[in-house]
Amino acid sequence: MILALVLAAAAAPPKGRLVVVAVIDQLRYQDLLWLAPEFGPRGFAGMGRPAAMRYDTVVTETAADHAVLATGAYADLNGVIGNRIYPEGVARESVEDPACPVWGAPGLGRSAAMLRIPTVGDALKLSSNGAARVVAVAGKDRSALFTAGPSGDLAIWFEQETGEMVSTTCYAPAPPQWLPQHVAAEWKDWVWTMSRPDAVSRLATRSETPMPRDGMGGDFPHRVGLGAVDKRLYHALRFSPPVSTLAVRTARAAWKGMALGEGATTDLLFIALSSVDTVGHQFGTLARERVDAVLRVHEELGAFLDELRARLGARLSVVLTSDHGLTPMESDEKRLKVAQGGTLDIDALTQKINRALDEQIGLRGEGWVAGIDGSALFLKPPYPPRAVQIAVELLRKEPGLWKVVPADEIDGAESFVRHAWFPGRSGQALLVLRPLWTLKKAADGADHGSPWNDDALVPLAVQAQGFRLRRNEIFRATQVAPAIAALLDIAPPAAALDTPAIEHE
Repeated sequence: MILALVLAAAAAPPKGRLVVVAVIDQLRYQDLLWLAPEFGPRGFAGMGRPAAMRYDTVVTETAADHAVLATGAYADLNGVIGNRIYPEGVARESVEDPACPVWGAPGLGRSAAMLRIPTVGDALKLSSNGAARVVAVAGKDRSALFTAGPSGDLAIWFEQETGEMVSTTCYAPAPPQWLPQHVAAEWKDWVWTMSRPDAVSRLATRSETPMPRDGMGGDFPHRVGLGAVDKRLYHALRFSPPVSTLAVRTARAAWKGMALGEGATTDLLFIALSSVDTVGHQFGTLARERVDAVLRVHEELGAFLDELRARLGARLSVVLTSDHGLTPMESDEKRLKVAQGGTLDIDALTQKINRALDEQIGLRGEGWVAGIDGSALFLKPPYPPRAVQIAVELLRKEPGLWKVVPADEIDGAESFVRHAWFPGRSGQALLVLRPLWTLKKAADGADHGSPWNDDALVPLAVQAQGFRLRRNEIFRATQVAPAIAALLDIAPPAAALDTPAIEHE
C-alpha cells in the first residue's frame, strides 16, 4: 500500500508555480516612505519594506520604462524611446500597429512591435517550448504590451475608446469567456469620495491647480459617473481609481480562467496599475486625490495578492516596482518655498524655436518643430543640419534645462543620456531638465521625464521562498528582468546583462 502511494506520487505531475510582477505606474519611493504608517505592519500591498531602485535614463515614461523592466535593457537597445515616436515628423503612439486590430475597436491596432530585443516573457516561452503562460493585464495599452511582449499569451488593457478590457487579434481572435464584459456600466453613477477621509485629509492638501478631466470637478466628491455609459464615462474611468480596480479584477479572472500556476510549468503574470499616474498628472504629488489613489491600490492589490498567497503558498513569487515617479507641481514648490524649480512650457518653446529658425534659415509656413516630447526635440523633415545647431543653442539658454544633447554628441554624454537614445527614433536632441523643473504644456498638470530622484527613484520589493533582495543601497532598473528570470528558473533574456536584484537565502 505504501509503495503504491509512493509510486502514485512519483507519477503525478509536479504542481506549477506563478510569478507575479506588479508595476504601479508613477509610484515613487517617497510615497511608500511617507505613507508607510497607513499601510500597516505588512507594508504596501503586503509586500513589506521596499528598497530603492533607480532608472538611469532621461526618458522616465510609461512605455520606455515598462520596456526596461521586461527586457533588462534601456531604449538604446530595446528601441522604445518613449510613449510616442515621430516618424517623418508626425506623432504616433509607440504601440500603434494596424497589423494587430484591437477587439471591438475598428481602426485601432496595437502591438509590442517597437521592441528590438526579447522580453523575459519571450525568454520563458523559448525555455519552455511555449508551454509556460505569459499574461499581462494593465490600465494602459503600452503597459500591457511591452511587458507581455510579442510572444505573450495575452496582453489586456482598459480601452478608453470602447470602455472594455481588450487585447488584439495578434494574441487571440476574440475575448476569452472568462474576460469580464461591459465593465464600465457599473460605474455610470459612481461618485469618487475619499476612501479614508481622516488619513487623506491629514496627510494631503486640496490641490491649488487641479486639472480635472471629463467634468469630474476640482475637489471631492468627484462625479465620475453622470448617469450615461458613453465615451465621457470611459475617459473619466481612465483618469480615476476604477481603472486600477478593473485591472485587478481582470487579473483575478485571468488567474482563475487560465489556471495560472496550476499546470506543470511556471507561469508569468504582469499586472500594471495606472490610476496613481492618471490621478497624479491631474492633481500633483501632494494632492488628496493622489494619496487616495495610492491607498486604494494598496488595498485592492493587497487583497488580490492575499488570495494568491492563500491558494499557491510557496508556489507564488511576487515582484513589486514602478515605472517612474512624478516631479512636484510648481504651485506646491512655491507654496512650500522650494524655489529651485519651475516649468518650461512646451508650446512657448516650440514657438521660440520656430521663430528663430524662420529668422535665421527662412520662413516655413507649417513650422519647423514636429514636437517636443519624451525629453526630445523632433524637427519636421527635411531640415538642414544648421537647423539642429540653431535649436540646440537656443534651448541651452533656457534656465530649466541642464543639458541639451544633439545626436552627434550622444556617444560622449552621460549614461542616462546614452541609455535614452535609439538612432533614427530619438529626434534631433535630448533635453535634460534641472532638478524640480518640469517640461510640459501649460494646460497640463504635473509631469515627469527626468533622471532626478523625483522621477527616477522608485520602490522595489520581492517576496519569494528561498530568495531575498541583495544588500544593495540602491538597485538598478536593469536588475529586475534578471531577477524575474531567476524566479522563473530560466536564463535572463538575451540583452539583460545586469546582475539579478535577488539572491538565494
